Amino acid sequence: MSQVILARNALAARIRSNRVVALVAIMCLLITGFLWFAGRRPQRHSLSLTAGDPLTYRHELAQVLADEAARHGVDITLRPTSGSKEALAQVTEGKLDVALVQGDLNVVDPELTQIAVLHSEVLHLFVKPALVNGGLEALRGKRLNLSTRGSGTRKVATDTLLFIGLRAGVDFQDEERSYAELMKLPPSELPDGIFAVSALPWTLGADLIRHHGYRLMELPFGEALSLRDSALHDMQIPPYSYCVVPPVPERPVHTVGVRLLVVGRRGIPEAAVRQLLEVVFESDFSRLANLPPLSAAATDTAREFPLHAGTVQYLHRNEPLVTGEVLESAENLRSFLVSAAVAGFLLWRWQVRRRMIGFETYIDGVTEIEVEALEMERAGGLDSAHLLPLRRRLTELKSEALEKHAEGVLKGEEQMISFLTHVSDVRSYLESLFAHESRLHGRAAEPTIGSSDPPSVM
Repeated sequence: MSQVILARNALAARIRSNRVVALVAIMCLLITGFLWFAGRRPQRHSLSLTAGDPLTYRHELAQVLADEAARHGVDITLRPTSGSKEALAQVTEGKLDVALVQGDLNVVDPELTQIAVLHSEVLHLFVKPALVNGGLEALRGKRLNLSTRGSGTRKVATDTLLFIGLRAGVDFQDEERSYAELMKLPPSELPDGIFAVSALPWTLGADLIRHHGYRLMELPFGEALSLRDSALHDMQIPPYSYCVVPPVPERPVHTVGVRLLVVGRRGIPEAAVRQLLEVVFESDFSRLANLPPLSAAATDTAREFPLHAGTVQYLHRNEPLVTGEVLESAENLRSFLVSAAVAGFLLWRWQVRRRMIGFETYIDGVTEIEVEALEMERAGGLDSAHLLPLRRRLTELKSEALEKHAEGVLKGEEQMISFLTHVSDVRSYLESLFAHESRLHGRAAEPTIGSSDPPSVM
């Protein structure tokens, strides 16, 4: 009867275990479904951005970007700064998320990452008409405005002048007026030369040419500068870019080109960066901003800062999910799992064998009692004097095993059930021998000790 109870209890335990597994599986499916649906829901992101001086073309470009981004789930707040270095400082301090800055700033900061490369801007040098025919040497001793301190324009202009051998305060008079300050000056106080970095054409440059007679001076060493600074390269300003009558310039003018970068804080959410890049490279942004076609590949090939994690994800968005590396990794994983499975199986068998060792001692003891009884029966020497010690040993083995199982020394419900079943079979055999021996001698059978059914181990 106790065996039936044990079987029922084992069945109930398996049912409970299966229910728990099913419940866990359902919860995992529900969580996975929730996360999948939540990931597909469009999210809006907010970013603060600067493009420097509000009077520059770069700021106008940022406004176009903000308007287009708003239609694609990214809200951009524009904030002016005095120049690229101040913009990067505010990004580092967490006051701004993103900045449109020119390259070649030589700023190293672990908080700054490169999000995108938009296009190349050109270094303009507007000079008064009397200086055009004199070439670069005509700049010596003149008043040159290199833009405000901390601006990217000043940095590139300074490097350019040093390349041709002109030092600020020694070979020319250095001025650092903003474009707003320049526009307020009377014509007689305007400097002899004005540097500016901008896309073509620059609105304020057109005013300098039309209203104040300025002309563009050629800077024909952009390719030579690129050998020393990979962030710089040669570019051309096409004829008639700023004026048709008179033509300004009259012919293609070589100058120095520098890339326009989108730089952001490392901590910007990756999803926000990916969404911003979708606006830059996949929307109507370049058409609305009158830019040449933009390529995401330039972001990877023209690095001046470490790439943002969101940018890396965007650049690899079209790569196949299953690549050679993935297949190789899967094969390595398969080999590892097979080895782990074999090792786990061997460990499990060792654990089972270890649990059985304790029971084997008692099972062997019961088997020895059974073998002795069989030999007595075959030899025809059955008598109570020999059978009683066997039954006593059987009872002692059973009691000792149950006690050790209760103390946790012997483990394993299935092993205990097998042991008790074996005890029950041998006990029944002994009782049958007692009954047979009693009939032979014409006396009452020996009273049985205990039940032949194995007790519950629960």
